[in-house]
Amino acid sequence: MRYRELGGKRVSVLALGTGDFGGKIAEGKGREFLDAWAELGGNYVDTARVYGDFEARVPGGSERVVGRWLEGRERERFFISTKGGHPDLDRMDVSRLSRGEILDDARRSLDALRTDCVDIYWLHRDDVARPVGELVETLNALLDAGMTRMIGASNWSPRRVREANAWAAEHGLHPLDANQPQCSLARQTVVEDPTLYAMDGETWRLHRETGMPLMPFSAQAKGFFTKLYELGEAGLPEGTRRDFMCPENMAVYRRLLALREQTGLSVGALSLAWLTCQPFPVFPQCGASRLEHVLALGEAGDAVITPEQRDYLRAGA
Repeated sequence: MRYRELGGKRVSVLALGTGDFGGKIAEGKGREFLDAWAELGGNYVDTARVYGDFEARVPGGSERVVGRWLEGRERERFFISTKGGHPDLDRMDVSRLSRGEILDDARRSLDALRTDCVDIYWLHRDDVARPVGELVETLNALLDAGMTRMIGASNWSPRRVREANAWAAEHGLHPLDANQPQCSLARQTVVEDPTLYAMDGETWRLHRETGMPLMPFSAQAKGFFTKLYELGEAGLPEGTRRDFMCPENMAVYRRLLALREQTGLSVGALSLAWLTCQPFPVFPQCGASRLEHVLALGEAGDAVITPEQRDYLRAGA
């Protein structure tokens, strides 16, 4: 497993996502995944207040699984990431980013995670109707209270990220440390949730210019390239086919196959190496629904490709 320095810690270049822990993924299986992740050398674990049983609309399940698993382990060995301020799942059009709501989410998260402090706390959504300075001040209140060591924004536009950090600089406050949009080697053509923000050209420029760490979610594109390789087009799940099957992604896939022959790396490992080998720090968030998915991240965590190989994958796509 490769590592990078982040927030004063040695952090694995991949994060294990826990979105369905405490829901579709029962606690026993989630603990098995976390054990395997730690055995691989992974120490970055990503969760969120809203994660858990999405069908029953019961939040906090993922944080509770992670928190109980962390008990008895050396807390400082792990980099724990959680998010708050997500709208209620049945009222996605209603913002939950008041100071009181954010602070309440953060307190509940720390209680569920059984820790006094997380390594990074994210606002899970944005509300452009709120002055960005108000949100920066609230995040700084979490820092001042010792509830988090770093702060970040998930699903924010690059314009708002730049505005937040300019405001922080002007007012002597701590800026956003990292950004978390959706990003993968495969372009997602169908997105059902309009509140999600996908990587775009301006976001790439933001990270290249500033060197701000990028922690993309859905970094494996629902396993699109791996499933395409293992199952063929006919075997793709309907949702994966709908969201990712397009000429652009098929052109990338053909390049993946060529690079696989050249490097011996799997298409899944190459897809994640395209992210981790960018010229700025990238820590992809990787989900898993089976133990073998976690174990496969061992190869991806070690994979390194050259800048020329990296750029070849997107050439002409």
